[in-house]
Order: sequence, then C-alpha cells, then structure tokens
Amino acid sequence: MTDRLSVEILHSLTPFHAEGYDKVTQASRDLLLSCIQLEPRIHKVFFPSVEAPPGLSLVQFGTFPIERLATVFVAEAISKVKDEFGFHATIDKGRVEEHLDEIYGSLQWKKLGFQLYTLMYPDVVKDPKTNVRLRDFLLNEGHVWAERLISHVSEPAWTRAVHQQMVRGRYSEQQYNRDMNALFVKLHLLDPQSVIPAYQHLLNQRLATRNYLEGPLDWSAIEHQVTNAQRKASTPIHASRMSLPADLDVYYGVDVDEFIVTECRNLGLWTGVRPNNCKVVKARERCAVM
Repeated sequence: MTDRLSVEILHSLTPFHAEGYDKVTQASRDLLLSCIQLEPRIHKVFFPSVEAPPGLSLVQFGTFPIERLATVFVAEAISKVKDEFGFHATIDKGRVEEHLDEIYGSLQWKKLGFQLYTLMYPDVVKDPKTNVRLRDFLLNEGHVWAERLISHVSEPAWTRAVHQQMVRGRYSEQQYNRDMNALFVKLHLLDPQSVIPAYQHLLNQRLATRNYLEGPLDWSAIEHQVTNAQRKASTPIHASRMSLPADLDVYYGVDVDEFIVTECRNLGLWTGVRPNNCKVVKARERCAVM
C-alpha cells in the first residue's frame, strides 16, 4: 500500500463530488440520522428495523441535545404527514420550529458537525483511480504526510498555478476557499501538531465558521416509517378469531399516541388534541385486521 501513496494523491483527495456536493457532509448527515433513529425513546416505535451503522460507537454527543433533536425531528414529521387519523393535528408546528431553529442555529450543532465530518472523512474520501483513502495516509505516519503536504502547497509553482487560474477566471474565490478548507481538514486529521502557526490560525478560523452538517435535516427521510407506525393496528387482548361474531374496535398508532402525550408533551409540542385513531371493524372484516 505504501508504494501507492504520494503527496500528489494526498493533495488531490477531495470530499466534493463532480456535481459539487460534499460527500462527507452527506455521510455525516446519514450517520446523524441513524443516531436519531436509534434513540431508545423512538427506536422501538418508529424504527425497529434500523441497526447501528459502523462508527456509531465513536460518536460523542457531549452536551449536544440528541434526545431532544430526535423527539422534535420525529414530531416534525408527524406534524407534516397528513394522515387519516389526525396525528398531525396533535403537534404544535410553531413550537417544533422554535426547538429546531434553536438546535440548528447553535454552536453545538457546528461542533457536532465537525466531529461527524472528521469521523467520516478518512474513509469516505478516496482517489477514484487507485481507491487510496485518506485513512491509508493516516495509518502510514500521518505526521510525515502532513509535513509533505505543507511543503507541496508552499512551493511557488503551486501558488503561481492557483493564481493564474483565478486570473483567467477558471477558479473562483469561492472554490479556492472551499478547497483551502478541505486542505486544512486533511492537515488537521493527519497531524494537527505539525501545522505551522499560520496554518493553525487559518485552520481554527475556518473550522469554527463552516457548518459541516449544513442545513436542517429532511423530515421526509423518515416519512415512510412514521406513516407505518401510525397505521399499525392494535386489537383488544381478549379478542380472537374464535370469539362470537361481533364488531370490534381497532386502534391505530397506539404507540405513536403514547409518544406524543409523553415525550412530545414534555417538550411542549403536544396541542392537547387526540387523534381519531379508533375504527370500528365489522365482524365480516375482522380476518383482514387480526
């Protein structure tokens, strides 16, 4: 493997897809979504089939309110899924937005984003031709590669080439800032201690200002699971196929209702309205329900 490593490949490693989006940011958001789905208070009700992905045990939330985010994020989905039982009317959308605005706009959100980003970066970012990952450099004297990378980008020829591209309009300031940030992240991962003070200063400035998780999570990513939980039917314990023919009350989304009047209520998200989730099933239809 070591013979496949070079400073040119190291420098060319980028988290950005050809279409412009950040692959590491997407992987970080996917990991966070898994963390939300595995929160004990909602996992059994909404995401029973979701299993822990690799790297989950390495995530350190610290003071980040992951339990609150999980509850509010699911509540957001409930409020926006126009279900036939009226669960959406049980959630106060205004309060949901207040909670989410506070979380997404917090410094904790940025810190968590940087942690997840640097956790995913070494394995997500790879050279398309050789499949060499940043992880391969980290495992082969990362501090040495950090020094080589600094020397490489400090060469007059490299600086001149970048300047010429910008003058000719082939390389915008936005692209330059984007690529410099990617460079600083690589140096940070390879060996923060080897970065000279000037680079360290720029590193701290840029890492502190970029939002690595970007904007709000997309509630539609869990729409299907929330809908399934709402449509889950429950019948009285004493009912059976062998009982005498009779109409039967069937309740839908019992666990969702419980989640709303407990977890959501604790955060002030419950409107006080209850869903119309009880349906009378005629005796002739019971086999289809039970």
